[in-house]
Amino acid sequence: MLTIGDTVMLPKPGYEKEHLWALITAPDPETGDAIMVNLTTQRPHSDTTTIIQPGEHEFVDRPTVVFYADARMVDVKILEEGLRQGLVRQHAALSAKLLQRIQDGLIASRFTPDKIKEAFEVAREKGLA
Repeated sequence: MLTIGDTVMLPKPGYEKEHLWALITAPDPETGDAIMVNLTTQRPHSDTTTIIQPGEHEFVDRPTVVFYADARMVDVKILEEGLRQGLVRQHAALSAKLLQRIQDGLIASRFTPDKIKEAFEVAREKGLA
């Protein structure tokens, strides 16, 4: 079962290229939803709230950022079904230190949608983050 800190490779909707996505909350036991963010190569226009350097996660081989503007709620059961069907590939989990940095960045980034910040605070209150 996927949970907080787990990462998966899947394409963004409408794109073929896969990105690494990280679950930064545990699934809510009532809804099955969790907050997920994607990691992408750092570019000149990137949100640099959280920069991940090579070695901080085995997938990262160049300066990478968390794309907070694209943070989203996801039904973890759907991700798990994608794993079973081979449409989604699980990758190495985040370290506790990197997970904390990404979570802190979610609140700090001016690009994180307000509804995601609010959902994160609710998850934190429930002990899911």
